[in-house]
Amino acid sequence: MATPKKIAIVEEYTEKFKQAKCIYLTDYTGINVELVNDLRKKFREANVEYKVLKNRLVKISLHNAGIEGMDPYLKGVNSFVIGYDDPIIPVKIVKEFNKKTKLLNLKAAYFEGRVFGAEDAQKLADLPSREVLLSQFVGLLQAPMSKLVATLQAPMQKFAGLLESLKEKKQEA
Repeated sequence: MATPKKIAIVEEYTEKFKQAKCIYLTDYTGINVELVNDLRKKFREANVEYKVLKNRLVKISLHNAGIEGMDPYLKGVNSFVIGYDDPIIPVKIVKEFNKKTKLLNLKAAYFEGRVFGAEDAQKLADLPSREVLLSQFVGLLQAPMSKLVATLQAPMQKFAGLLESLKEKKQEA
């Protein structure tokens, strides 16, 4: 029987899932309150939401948001990490947390319109952040231009050096 509270939760998370850049599904078995509070603080600082929800309500919310393929992973105790900005930051926070505790196990990820299993979700944690990728891309674009400029400047510098040496010889004479 649907209660007004459950209906409100489904509506709220339908909207949140529609806005999300990524959704990570984790098993949080064994995490105590102190660890969860520390984890939530890190997530808040990165504009990431961490929530424990009933699987049935999540199934309905995901379906209403047009996200398919997560149903097989919605078994047992699950928590949801919802990222609204950079989709890699949440999984990096999970990875960092697991280095210390090994308690927050990735089960699945929804990223770029696709659902990934645990192994592939873990591989996302190894990707550099968006800013790093952009800076690497800009570096790749700049490298050929820098080489071209250096190649074009080399004869001018050689010519300038030759003129300078001629001036010095003329002054000596």
